[in-house]
Amino acid sequence: MRPFPPARGQRRVRFAMLLICVAVHALMSTSALAIDSHPVNATELAKQRFQEAAQAYQEGRYSAAASLFEAADRLAPHASTRYNAATAWEQAGEEARAATGYEAVLALDSLDDTRRATARERLQALAQRLGKIRIREPLGALVTVDHVQRAPVPVTFYLRPGSYELDVAYRGTNSQTSASVLAGEEKELELDLPLAALPVEPTPSIPLTPVPPAPRPTEDGTLQKTWGWVSVGAGVALSGAAIFMGVRALNAKERFVASGNTDADARQEASDLRLTSNILWGGAAAAGATGLVLLLTAPTVEF
Repeated sequence: MRPFPPARGQRRVRFAMLLICVAVHALMSTSALAIDSHPVNATELAKQRFQEAAQAYQEGRYSAAASLFEAADRLAPHASTRYNAATAWEQAGEEARAATGYEAVLALDSLDDTRRATARERLQALAQRLGKIRIREPLGALVTVDHVQRAPVPVTFYLRPGSYELDVAYRGTNSQTSASVLAGEEKELELDLPLAALPVEPTPSIPLTPVPPAPRPTEDGTLQKTWGWVSVGAGVALSGAAIFMGVRALNAKERFVASGNTDADARQEASDLRLTSNILWGGAAAAGATGLVLLLTAPTVEF
């Protein structure tokens, strides 16, 4: 006698699960490759920008060299690269940019002692001809002025002596703050923000006498237990239906065997009934398990 063939529905389910597994595996493999390749590409691109910057510096194109050093530092941050950018800006005559760069690189612990001493000496010389601006609040504001482009607060930078309008973006608003800068001056600047962007001061609340919590209702947990018994009852009902369908499937199989394995209708009926019985058994198990969880986790009534 030939083995009883699997139902068409089961074959479709297995095929669909196989396709899902293949798709998930392919997606995970592609994502892993993308994640692994990104750092390598960024590092290689940083090396390329660094080489281009060094070449531009040797050719006397100091502004281009400084921009390329900064691009390399954004791709792969390094104290020496940031120091090189500040030096190139100084050679290009961009003293405010150079001083801002030296100030930033001196804040890094990874800068070696020789370059740190040189950066401090050059910054001291530049600071005598520039003004130093420090903005501490509000956190998250973005400041744009001269060579400073959308720098997040807190921020410290240098400007040539003169009058400036700082563009400030904060909490969806844009505003301007005026500032005058003197040579050798250090100034802590407060931004002029629109009222809509200012943080709201909390209103002092009047102390109230604490109200005792209301007693829990005596029926607390009853609804959960009710649904638990309903789920258990549903599991029992589904089990009975599964047994009924299983018996019918066996009867159809016996008719198929009695016909000498030639009754195609009996064969199809047996296959469909067996699939239905399996589905009902699955539903019975799920409903019964859910009911038990609801019953076991229902809170106990306290008096």
